[in-house]
Parts: sequence; structure tokens; C-alpha cells
Amino acid sequence: MDLLEEIHQRIIERSQEVEGWIEKHSRRVRVPLYTSVDLRASSYKIAPVDTNVFPAGFNNLCPVFRERTAALFKDYFHRNYPYVQNILIVPELLTRNLYYWENIFVLKTILESVGFKVEIGLVSDEMRDDVIKFRTAGGKELRCYKIRRKEDQVFISHFVPDLLLINNDFSLKCPEILKNIRQPVDPPVEIGWHSRRKNIHFEFYNNLAVELAKILEIDPWIITVETVLERDIDFDSEQDRNRLADKVDLMIDMLENEYKRRKVEQKPFVFVKSNSGTYGMAVISVSSGEEIRKLNAEGRKRMRVTKSGKPVRDVVIQEGIPTSIKDTNNVVGEPVVYLVEAKVAGGFLRLNREKTEFDNLNTRGMEFVCISFGREGACERKECEGFFPAAYQVVSRVASIAAGYEIEKVIKEGACRD
Repeated sequence: MDLLEEIHQRIIERSQEVEGWIEKHSRRVRVPLYTSVDLRASSYKIAPVDTNVFPAGFNNLCPVFRERTAALFKDYFHRNYPYVQNILIVPELLTRNLYYWENIFVLKTILESVGFKVEIGLVSDEMRDDVIKFRTAGGKELRCYKIRRKEDQVFISHFVPDLLLINNDFSLKCPEILKNIRQPVDPPVEIGWHSRRKNIHFEFYNNLAVELAKILEIDPWIITVETVLERDIDFDSEQDRNRLADKVDLMIDMLENEYKRRKVEQKPFVFVKSNSGTYGMAVISVSSGEEIRKLNAEGRKRMRVTKSGKPVRDVVIQEGIPTSIKDTNNVVGEPVVYLVEAKVAGGFLRLNREKTEFDNLNTRGMEFVCISFGREGACERKECEGFFPAAYQVVSRVASIAAGYEIEKVIKEGACRD
């Protein structure tokens, strides 16, 4: 029995206890409206490596999972905002990525399919016209309107929203126009990447994973991921690179000892990534500190800034988990799971034929397929649902709950760092 099968069996055997534990934490903290979780699964470990609170990529969900997402959205809004009819999606600003706009088109369509009226509004001080048209990857046209504010209410030219649905991680700052308005804003803009920190998220995740491991009676090491913060790194500074390299070597040594103890026949490696980055930017995979010391000009440039040109200062060193997932053409992949609250809505596989099982796959060359590996007719027969191992689902749900604890901490500390 392989690792995923073993965890699946443990989850099935203890399903009532696992669900009770998830429900307890879901009541204790406000789980985000929606999340996407990037997983890595190997022969000896499964864990999240990124949790997005403003997920894009809804266009990559198959029809079965779009339908499930719609039902979960409807349930969420009816329970939490029973009066809501008009929803304004607030996307990223002026991106040229046609696939991102396809994501917004699909998200809009999903919400409209369950009865909501949906428009798209842009936060912009520089936008001169009231409306900008964007083309999607599928050739559709999207009309996006400038968001305006009067007193404590925001609106667009012909539409007053009951709720704002944020699909913009506001990497640089918390937008003033959306602060202290009467309409609910979900997820809250206070927890964009201007405030979130990966080391905090993984601290919450690992603590929850240890609790789950006790319920499943498994070694917590199997579902945790070692993550260490290193502050104030300038990749153009030889002194800073040496300091970071020393920390990388310490983690590599620690992982080697863990592998020997558990008889894992694998050479350890780590990911070094921005502590507040997204879209797979400012991420490198290394197997020794020497690779950091000798990082060339191109590599230093890649690690210098993240999305929106935000400078990278703090980084995390995170245990590398090689992916054991490959499609029928031997292309490496990783599952991406979408959730509404802590309920699994669906997902897909991110493949990248230009990368190996040790690399970051969220980069140039990636492609997306249904979780059923594109098996013919699987979606029509809804067989794709059966290809979602319980381990993927539960680990992703834990990551979503961890994001809830992280958000609570950010808001409690009043962190809306402009």
C-alpha cells in the first residue's frame, strides 16, 4: 500500500472524527471564502506548498467542478449574506494575461449560474474612462468599470453592489477606496500579500497537521513541511547570500538526518521563496547553500522582486517535496485544489514538461488538465470526482483552515501595511 492509499484508508476509517475536528476548527475561526492550495505529493510525504486566498485559475476547472463550485458559492452567500443579489468582482488591475481574464469570465459565469447579478469593477486612480474592455483567452469580451465611492458606499456607473468579491491580492497596498465601506468585502482586503506572510501561514498549518496526525495515527512528518524564515536578504549582497546559504545548508543537513532515520532514498533539496510572493515568482530550488552563494546575475534578478515589482527582502527556506505525479507522457505534475470555505470544490493538475520533479512547476511552460488525467469521458460521467484522493482533500482543507487563523492574526494586529 502506497502513502496516499494508506492515508486515504486512515481517513475513511476515522471519517467521523476527522470531520468533527475540521468542523470544530471551522467554527473557531473564519475560514476564507475561497482558496486554492498547491500540493506536492511524493512517495513519502504530502503537504501544501502554497495557499492562495484570492485564487485565479477557475477557467482550469472542468465542468463538473465548476458546477460544484457554483453550488458551494450559493450555499456560502445564502448563509452568510442572505440579502445579497448584486456581486461586484474586483480583479487584478490592467493585467495583459488573457488567461487571467478567462478566469474572471468563468468566475462571473459560475456566480451567475446560481442566480446572482455580477459585474466587474476596477480599483484605479489612473483610469480615465468609466469602462475598459478586456479580451479573454477564449475570445470573450469583458467590460470592467471604474469603482467610485460616495461616503461609505462604493458603486460602478450602473450598478450598486451588495457585496464585493475580491480576486486581487493587492500585493503592494491595501486600497483606501475599499476601507470602511458599508458593503461587505470578501475576502477582506486587509489580508492581501501586503500583509500576509508565508512563514505565519505554514506555522499555523503545521500545528494543525500535528493535530490531524494524532487522529490518523500517522507520523506528523508525513503531512508537515519544514519552513524557516530568513529576514532582510539582498540577493545582490554577497554577505547576505552567504548568510542565506548557511541556513540552507543547515536545513539540508537536518533533512538528510530525517531521511536516514526514515530510510528515504532521496537527496534533500529546498525551495527558497519570497515570504510574501505569489504567481510562482521569486522562487528557486537548490540542493546546497553553494548554489545560493554562486547565484548568477540572472538568478539574482529573478529573486530580486515579486509581483508588481515588489522588492523581496524576507524569504523562507522550505523543505522540498519532489512530486511523484506524472501524466501518461511522463510529464511531471502537481494537484491544485479549490475550496469554498473548507469544502473542496474541485481542482486540476498543473503539468510542466519543461521541469523535473524537483522544480517549481508554477512557471513558464505549465499547462492544466482535469484531475482525472484527461481520461476520455470522465467528466461527462462525473468520474473525475473519484480521482480526488482523500489525502488531497483533507490536507487542502487543513491549509484552508490555517489561512483562516492567519487572516485572524493579520486583522487582529491591524496589519494593512501601506
